Amino acid sequence: MLRACSVLATIVLFSTSGFAADLVWMKLCTSKDFDAAANDCAEGKVLQGNEIKIDPTKVGGLNFLTAVKLSEDTEIYHVWIMETKSSGTVLFYDASSKMLRQAYKQELDWLKERKIEGAKVIVKMTGLASPAYRLRSRKTLTPAMSGSWKVQVYDSTTTAPLGELQFTVGVADRGVTN
Repeated sequence: MLRACSVLATIVLFSTSGFAADLVWMKLCTSKDFDAAANDCAEGKVLQGNEIKIDPTKVGGLNFLTAVKLSEDTEIYHVWIMETKSSGTVLFYDASSKMLRQAYKQELDWLKERKIEGAKVIVKMTGLASPAYRLRSRKTLTPAMSGSWKVQVYDSTTTAPLGELQFTVGVADRGVTN
């Protein structure tokens, strides 16, 4: 009887927790404000708020950092989306092979499943089982990228984003305003 209760408790635990990732935190910082030694944004340099505006002529690129709680090794995706322009070419970067290429039909279908429009880059990374596994993707900015952007975080099992961060690329007095 004790064994049966133990097995039942284990089944209930796994069915309620599932294998989906939980987003612990997400951060955005410019490339010059990324501290590679700490694998984090430099102290006081996290871009926050609803009005983040980034000037691509003064800021070369952005780093998007996330920490996810994972009960098992899981594929995590950062999807860089330009909201003001239709999709067009979508790039796919696989962090394990360090290969950038045009997205295949299966990745485009993955976007359609999640109703994602305007995706420019899908970054696929493997997160290891951890209470707060850190992942990072980067995007180089150019003036042609002016407009409204967002980065969404997904795991391999969900169709809704775990989280999203929005920002605007355009002229900003100090390079970045928030």
